[in-house]
Amino acid sequence: MWKKVVTPPILVSILWIAGSSITNYYIQGVHESHARALEENVATIRAGWAMQDALWRLESIVMEAEGRDLHEAGSEADELKSVFLQHLDDAERTSVTPEEQVLVRAVRERFAVYRDHVGFDAVDPGDGPPQADRLAQPAWQPVQKEATIRLAREVARLCRRLTDLNERILAEATARSVRLGRVMHSVHLTFLIAGPIVGVLCGLWVARGLRRSLSEISVTLRDAAGDLDRKVGSVEVRALDDLPALQQQVEAVAEQIRRVMDELERSRQKAMLTERLAAVGELATGVAHELRNPLTSVKLLIQTAAKREGPAAIEEKPLQVARQEIARMESVIQGLLDFARPPQLRRVPHDLRETVRRALNLVAGHASRQQVRVLEEFPAEPVVVDGDPDQLHQVFVNLALNGIEAMEEGGPMLVSISSGAALGGRQVVFRDRGPGIPQEIIGRIFEPFVTSKQRGTGLGLAISRRIVEDHGGALHAANRAEGGAMFTVDLPPCEPQPEAADAQDSGD
Repeated sequence: MWKKVVTPPILVSILWIAGSSITNYYIQGVHESHARALEENVATIRAGWAMQDALWRLESIVMEAEGRDLHEAGSEADELKSVFLQHLDDAERTSVTPEEQVLVRAVRERFAVYRDHVGFDAVDPGDGPPQADRLAQPAWQPVQKEATIRLAREVARLCRRLTDLNERILAEATARSVRLGRVMHSVHLTFLIAGPIVGVLCGLWVARGLRRSLSEISVTLRDAAGDLDRKVGSVEVRALDDLPALQQQVEAVAEQIRRVMDELERSRQKAMLTERLAAVGELATGVAHELRNPLTSVKLLIQTAAKREGPAAIEEKPLQVARQEIARMESVIQGLLDFARPPQLRRVPHDLRETVRRALNLVAGHASRQQVRVLEEFPAEPVVVDGDPDQLHQVFVNLALNGIEAMEEGGPMLVSISSGAALGGRQVVFRDRGPGIPQEIIGRIFEPFVTSKQRGTGLGLAISRRIVEDHGGALHAANRAEGGAMFTVDLPPCEPQPEAADAQDSGD
């Protein structure tokens, strides 16, 4: 419920913050761009005016070179030439548009022509007497003066074009900034006006959703009461202050419904399983009795045939195969009988370590043939349980054989025993390194006749689980992340015997 109330304002706030952030970020970017353009254009304009000043001062020196010391005039000309070129380099660095760069290159080219015409490079004050024969010779002659002035005017005109271009770019950037400011002002004004309107609409939408939710809650409670055919509490839709209590009541009813449905589903599954097991038990009993008598006769005939000598004797190898198959059939029949008529429990307190170790000793030969190393991880102190040692021994033998047979290529199989308050009892875990339990049967692995073995009956795990559950425990199966399967036997702790407790009380 609270999500429906809080989500719309949060979404509107996020959209509002996002819009404001994007707008501010855009404005900041435009301002920074305008500041950079202003700085670059102003620098280019200053460089253009400085180049014109240096050019006309240089032209003045050339025109007035007659009658002056040529060495002094050449030094001043070199200094002004350096000033001009320095400002030209500054203008080239601050020129970003193609049009500016074209004008800068044109200024550099025309100034190079002007410089070659007046012969600045001939002045070398560092080598003895000044070599100024080319300076204004014949640059101050009437004909050459006109050419010199014409070249200077061309350079100056290009400098003015560069200055005018940057002034125009600067004016356009300023105009764009003014227009952007007006747009942003309009946007901010829109946000200011739309904010309260959106808030009111959002509040109305939330209120409408709350009203609809309250109605749905009331209907849900009435339906739940009718479906369960019992009273779950009266529902009264009151002021909004009681909304949390109403929500808690709805959650309690929903949880109650889920609990009842889960119990019904478990009861249904248990009833179906009981019916199946009863039917299977009756069938298994009948089949076992029908097979046991003929099988006993066959077994006696095989034993009689094995004692014969002479031409009528049967070779030992076929007899051995027949004995093995008869033994396997007897094992299957005994499994059917055990499944159909489970023996009564003979509960006695005993050390769980000894029962597990006895089962592992029984399968040690089979494990050696499979090249499986059984690793034990048992506690040092006794782990006492109250149960039937023989039936638990049957469970552990079955789990150990399953693990050994699953490891066709051998390897280690870990069997661990643990106990403590954190576990709430005793726990025996079998971990193998086989291929694991197939996913298609892992959910039904404890059902009768469900097996992944080619020659298995699928009764071993079903019988084992029933034995463990008869002891008040649980048997679980899972695949390990690192490969292989893991079977866990959980058994309840051993309760103190009344005789022992009475003896302890009398001793006190």
